[in-house]
Amino acid sequence: MDLMRIERDTFSRVLKDELSRVEITSASQASWENYAIRSLLEGKGGAGEGKIQAHLEQPPSTQRLQVKPYLLRRLFYLRQKLSGAQPLRRDKLDDTQNRRSYLRGVFLVKGSLLSPVRGHHLEIALPTEEQALLVKKLIADEGLKSGIIKRRSSWVVYLKDADEISRFLALLGASRSVLRYEDIRVQKTVKSSVLRQMNMDKANLSRSVESCVKQIEDILLIDEEIGLKRLPKALREIAEARLNNQALTLEELGQTLNPPISKSAVNHRMRRIAQKADSLRNKYKREQ
Repeated sequence: MDLMRIERDTFSRVLKDELSRVEITSASQASWENYAIRSLLEGKGGAGEGKIQAHLEQPPSTQRLQVKPYLLRRLFYLRQKLSGAQPLRRDKLDDTQNRRSYLRGVFLVKGSLLSPVRGHHLEIALPTEEQALLVKKLIADEGLKSGIIKRRSSWVVYLKDADEISRFLALLGASRSVLRYEDIRVQKTVKSSVLRQMNMDKANLSRSVESCVKQIEDILLIDEEIGLKRLPKALREIAEARLNNQALTLEELGQTLNPPISKSAVNHRMRRIAQKADSLRNKYKREQ
């Protein structure tokens, strides 16, 4: 999946194109989605039953509006499904398919989704608080948690949890967009994990190099001041092994001895060498 191509196309546009092609099975679903689209396009807010029915009795006026191609496609499709539709009542939104059809229509007109390349944020900017509260309730009826904020002249219903955004897209019928969304999430997670591991490895390597340099400085100081032969046999062996194998880890260094010793044993001997070197440094400072 080409993430840059998705970023360029904008995730919302690809998503809405898919939603405009979702198949529905009943005139009731078509009526609710058609109402959601037309009421928002024509700026007629409110969701009371009287307002709904009064609006539906008016002829479509999309010819007078600048309507995006995916909305024209959807309205044309819905018009073919409307024959025999029953009058709309708010209690009909208790039906799962009616509710999802209404939410799909609302999202097609007023929704947007940030590309998951950049983050996780879905929102629906509605003209009235009444509409926002209704949408929030319908989303809650699907078991999802949304929030509402006032932004300039709009009431914005939003979701920020990536899992809940995926579930919301799925209930609208955008199965391909859900797969694309999850694919990008996985790629981002893997990339972040690899970068974290690389940074950890880099930090560990840096610490190992610094530790090795310090060990060699301590050993050379001891050799210069008193000679390695003055050290106990165990310390002299590990000091000589370190000078001869400067790139090895502590564990690998322990395996060069005869008999081999563990990493913790090597670390213990190196601490004793460091203490001896620090003692010589302190003695030199006092003499100064």
